[in-house]
Amino acid sequence: MHQEPTNTLESNQSTFSTSKRFQPSQMAHKPIRATATKWHKILSHAGADAIEQLPKHVVSAKLTKLTTKRAPLKIECETCSISKHTQQISQRREHEFSATRPFEQVAFNIISLKEPGYNGNKYVMHFYCIYSKFKFVYTAKNKNKATVLPTIHKTHRLIKIQFH
Repeated sequence: MHQEPTNTLESNQSTFSTSKRFQPSQMAHKPIRATATKWHKILSHAGADAIEQLPKHVVSAKLTKLTTKRAPLKIECETCSISKHTQQISQRREHEFSATRPFEQVAFNIISLKEPGYNGNKYVMHFYCIYSKFKFVYTAKNKNKATVLPTIHKTHRLIKIQFH
């Protein structure tokens, strides 16, 4: 009753032989026609020299003759340009003039709300201490001089009394 194990390769071959006919990849494909810029994107931002050589080395790749425009250079393609950056330059200036004590530097911003708040105010005045990251927030119905200046003076007085 002992049965020899069957060879899995032979059993797989018999299964494959009954399936549809296999088409090898050497069969001719319909040529893909695209501009150099399109090939640049298709080939994950390949360089201009590689795209020029593409029709010589790939049978189904054709460059359209509609334009004589070459593939974009690294500096002309935003994606290529960003990927070639070796250093990201920060737009923040906090590191240039860093504060050494609380409220030495205070940032101020007026934020416009899309929807008025529960009290009808449409603007938020935000004060931010660079050193301690302490925040003051006030709301206002408008952002005219008569509203903003008293709020700035009030915050300045509060900082002088409470923190200095």
